[in-house]
Amino acid sequence: MSWRTTAAGPFLVTALLIPVFCAQAFAIGQPRYVRFAPTPGSFAVAQGKTAATLCVDSSDWAGVVRAVGDLQADVERVTGIKPDLAKDANGLKGPAILIGTVGKSPLIDRLVAAKKIDVTGIQGKWESFFLQVVQQPLPGVASALVIAGSDKRGTIYGVYDLSEQIGVSPWYWWDDVTPEHRSALYVIPGKHQQGEPSVKYRGIFFNDEKPDLDHWVRAKFGE
Repeated sequence: MSWRTTAAGPFLVTALLIPVFCAQAFAIGQPRYVRFAPTPGSFAVAQGKTAATLCVDSSDWAGVVRAVGDLQADVERVTGIKPDLAKDANGLKGPAILIGTVGKSPLIDRLVAAKKIDVTGIQGKWESFFLQVVQQPLPGVASALVIAGSDKRGTIYGVYDLSEQIGVSPWYWWDDVTPEHRSALYVIPGKHQQGEPSVKYRGIFFNDEKPDLDHWVRAKFGE
């Protein structure tokens, strides 16, 4: 997950309850589904000099669209390759990462109707999501990684979970953590699902009294 703000306001997107300062991220507490070398049936997020196109429908939540923009930047941070970003699936070709919210994204609902994905495990639940490698999800798309969320924040968490898995620390900006360079990124086949959190409203408390956050703000933003 990550310290980010959505387009909807200063919502701190994080699933970490304590600060973890490290040189790189290792999907804390979750099974790893990203590899740096190909495995049978794996999906290439990036390899060689190309990256899978990111696709999120423009009618999805603004915060989801914003998070996908962060993922685009995160893939570039790790690999040096900037993925293309599409706001609909019209004319989509080649490998793609299809992202959206159940009941809000026409793209995800289209995959559900075509029985390409099964969302019964997350539908109607709080902040739940899954990532799944899907073969031939759309015409012209031979393989895709689907990130589907049960609600707005579920989708956002799913996007940032992938960012963490590829090596972008949730603290990359707050703690100036530079991710390790990787020449290729692969997601192993299967359905990688996270259900409802044990704590409904997740966040981190900062003591903003002097000299803590006050000095940090002055150093970053000036007087």
